[in-house]
Amino acid sequence: MQTQTQTNFQAPAQHRALFTPWTDVLLLGGGSVIALLIFKILHLNADLVAQLAIAMLVVANFVNHPHFAYSYQLFYGSWKDVKDGAMPADLTRRWWLAGFIFPAVLAIGLIAGAALWLQGHPLMLGIGLNLMGLLVGWHYVKQGFGMAMMDAAFKKRYWPAATRKALLMNAYACWVAAWALGNSTQVARNLWGVLGIPMNVPGVIVLAACTIAAGTTAWCGLEIYRAIKQWHAQQLNWKLLPFAGLTAYLVTLYVWMGLISLDAAFVLTIPFFHSLQYLTVIGRYKTNEAKARGWSKGQVAGFVLTGCVLGAIGFWLLPGVLDYARTGTMPEIGGPALAIACCWIFINVHHYLIDNVLWRQGNPNVKQHLFDA
Repeated sequence: MQTQTQTNFQAPAQHRALFTPWTDVLLLGGGSVIALLIFKILHLNADLVAQLAIAMLVVANFVNHPHFAYSYQLFYGSWKDVKDGAMPADLTRRWWLAGFIFPAVLAIGLIAGAALWLQGHPLMLGIGLNLMGLLVGWHYVKQGFGMAMMDAAFKKRYWPAATRKALLMNAYACWVAAWALGNSTQVARNLWGVLGIPMNVPGVIVLAACTIAAGTTAWCGLEIYRAIKQWHAQQLNWKLLPFAGLTAYLVTLYVWMGLISLDAAFVLTIPFFHSLQYLTVIGRYKTNEAKARGWSKGQVAGFVLTGCVLGAIGFWLLPGVLDYARTGTMPEIGGPALAIACCWIFINVHHYLIDNVLWRQGNPNVKQHLFDA
């Protein structure tokens, strides 16, 4: 999620939050820190970690997969604004690229890759899986940065320009460092039988990336300290400051991206907490929209249930049917499933692209139903 704002330390003091100051902190990332501490204390054995993996796969159907579907519902639901010219010209161009051109190219590439994979040439699909892995980190840090900017806009306590620059540059630096660390061995990623391209980033590059990330972290910390010191001088309490967004930013970069030591069990829960962070914003957005448009509870429930159904279709039902038609057997957990792998890659990569349009500055729907509501 990406949001940009203007600098203004002199806005009138007011208490605003997505829900409440404490719940915002927990839902936007603070809750995952508590979970990490619990896992560290429990030291789950291999059998319990395997059981947790199955449990999180089940939970994904109600949290992770719907969060993708809701982004599709919001994005393509803005078609009328695009058609009627209600969306800014630059955003309209980006909408067409992310809504039709890029997904068409991506779909053609995955279909071609699948055909080659069936003929014993896995390179193209491997590249697709590597692309997904690269964009996962990019999407995570951009959403973390976006949460920091969004909360600042909500509280009317905008981060100074120098601080925003430091936050953004540090996000990119941590993304590169996490990617380099994660690709510093020849171990290839595996997704439903599709193998990524094994990589072995040289140690000198890993060291350089981590050094830059450490430097930008120090720079970022100094800028944050200066901003908070200035707010403190104005005698503002923490509820008036964008601490929930800052928590989301720090947790995303340093905990979820793996730049600090993680518990193996906790890694399985990161997609859940990332999706929960996203759903918190979606929840506030749709609540405000429902009030503005006078929706009934049935209409709100319809939106929620539609997301769950679309998530099940996109991640399981449609690709599962395709895999069954090809092999004559039902896909099994951990086994090869070509269509499921391709659908997962497509949805993940496309989600990152449409999110970069959906939450961009200038989107009139986001302004109306999130910030101005």
